[in-house]
Amino acid sequence: MLSPATKNTIGTGNNKPVVLIVDDEYCVLRALCRLISPQEFIAVWVAGEQQGLEVLKDQPKRIRIIIIDLKSSGMGGAGFLQHARHLAPHAAVLITAPLGPFLYQGGNFYELSGPNLKQDINGILLSITQKLNNGAASQKKTIRKPELKERFGAIIGRSESINAIYRLLDHLQGSSSTVLIQGESGTGKELIAQTIHQTSPRESRPFVAINCGAIPANLIESELFGHERGAFTTAVSQRKGKFEVAEGGTLFLDEVGELDRELQVKLLRVLQEKEFQRVGGNVTYKTDVRIVAATSQDLNQVVQAGHFRDDLFYRLNVIPVHVPPLRERKADIPLLLDHFFNKTAKEMGRCLPDLSEEILTALTDYRYPGNVRELANIVERLLTICPDGKISLRDLPKEVREEAAHAPQAATVLNALPDGGACLSQVEKELILKTLEITSGNKSAAARMIGITRRRLYLRLSQYGLASA
Repeated sequence: MLSPATKNTIGTGNNKPVVLIVDDEYCVLRALCRLISPQEFIAVWVAGEQQGLEVLKDQPKRIRIIIIDLKSSGMGGAGFLQHARHLAPHAAVLITAPLGPFLYQGGNFYELSGPNLKQDINGILLSITQKLNNGAASQKKTIRKPELKERFGAIIGRSESINAIYRLLDHLQGSSSTVLIQGESGTGKELIAQTIHQTSPRESRPFVAINCGAIPANLIESELFGHERGAFTTAVSQRKGKFEVAEGGTLFLDEVGELDRELQVKLLRVLQEKEFQRVGGNVTYKTDVRIVAATSQDLNQVVQAGHFRDDLFYRLNVIPVHVPPLRERKADIPLLLDHFFNKTAKEMGRCLPDLSEEILTALTDYRYPGNVRELANIVERLLTICPDGKISLRDLPKEVREEAAHAPQAATVLNALPDGGACLSQVEKELILKTLEITSGNKSAAARMIGITRRRLYLRLSQYGLASA
């Protein structure tokens, strides 16, 4: 429940914009309350994200500007934004971040240039308020919509979400800060890590990658820190670990969430003290290595479940990078298809295929659960089985064909409805029959296309007397 004091504060000064400051357990934003001019604004501070959402639910029309930190504990600035933009769509959300604040307003993200947030908070708030009052034409010097690029280094894509990563990587040039990349398998996390290294002052030094989930727990410590001769049964000679091999460069820890608790403690010490010992040795070695870690898990949830140390998470999560799945950035698919067809055809010595509109639509609309890696594999498959460059719909993988067939089917059924309407059960019966025809009687595939379970499909078949269909 919203406290009476907060309600009274919001209710006073009807003509003044209300600025909601959403803090977390560390209270990093509380100092802004003292800096915001009471003559221009009403500053309301709450101690957590849930309280912030309660304020928005109770007083959605009064809140004009919301301030939250990107790395706020709990759901984080990005998670809070997802709720806030529905509760108070008119409000501007100012998100503070390690590399500078940015603004979300009217469905778009904007970079903020100019003075430091704490040095001129009132000037920034006034410019945002003026933008809200006068529209996008005002305050162009302070707020500018970023230009969309189609690639950054070896990374390809022109969606807004990928361009947000481009802008972050651009800020990281010249930095050696620790980076944590989170995203589904196949989204290109290692490519981003390589780009971070190649655009950093360490580019002339080694880039060393290790998959923490692919190495047995009893060997991963030796892989990271090295071992002395005789440290264990198979240690017949001294060996350097990845930290020594990557000296002066970048060490990429892929699937870092797979490390066991004991090794998490040792990795934390290396990050804190910048030193380590080989397995079976007593000599302490200093290390100068930049850590870029990645995981396909939601590490926040893994921490809350007690499987990953929170102190190590905070050490790794200095600069967070979230890579969205390919299904959430459809604008990137045509560019990626063009890139992989050109690249793979050249490597295989094949001619580029002339893709029909039907094929291109099917490949673009597919959801790609395996993300960019799956897209690249599909391209290689098509070039392998179609050496003459002629690709037909039957050459596409089964799952792509099924998804392509499902999309137009719904439109066809609706367009065929008579003006007087139709019985729902009859439409459903016809849809099931048509789908089974498309899948050649494969009930599992038909259930997936219709979007129901196989058990429910069998029940419908029985209900409509189609059990033998």
